[in-house]
Amino acid sequence: MKFFSKLIFLIFVFAICVYLHAEQLVIDDFESGAGNKLGGRTSVYQKEPSRAIAITTGNVFYGQSGKALMIKYDKKGSGGPYGKGGWCGYYTLLKQGNQYFDASKYKAITFYVRGENGGENFVVGTADKHWDMLGDSVKSRPIGEYLELGKITTDWQKAIIPLEEFFIDHKQFSAISICFENDLYPGGEARGTIYIDSLSFE
Repeated sequence: MKFFSKLIFLIFVFAICVYLHAEQLVIDDFESGAGNKLGGRTSVYQKEPSRAIAITTGNVFYGQSGKALMIKYDKKGSGGPYGKGGWCGYYTLLKQGNQYFDASKYKAITFYVRGENGGENFVVGTADKHWDMLGDSVKSRPIGEYLELGKITTDWQKAIIPLEEFFIDHKQFSAISICFENDLYPGGEARGTIYIDSLSFE
């Protein structure tokens, strides 16, 4: 009887694991530099005098092997539009042409993140059809609020950002972005390098 109880328990655990795995959609594992896994374009956005660069690297990655996304940012605190130093960040598009992505069955955006020196900061932006047409996004809170240690360090941590934090139409998802915003830094200015891996919906 104990054998069958244990067997039923193991089957239950296996079913839960399969279910949880099925509910994860990897948007980008950064193994290939040619867009994300949904076929969307990826790139940086920037407005002078701020600037950013994003490349895949095999020197730093989460897990035993692979690649990660390295983003270097130089956010200026003055000059440019409105005298606030311009802006910069990284984006990945989820829509295909005019077809927006339906993320309504997922609960969170997740990814692994670490910094080159620790203490780096950013927010995550999301856009639906409305914000896509405006060329802007709805921002999360500072990334540290979604990390176990409360801030970016030189060790990998998993960020879990509930989709309910973004007041957008989750059935018309357009893009996800990494944004280096003025109000995150003293004087609106910062430079740094972060690494992102396994960007997913869960």
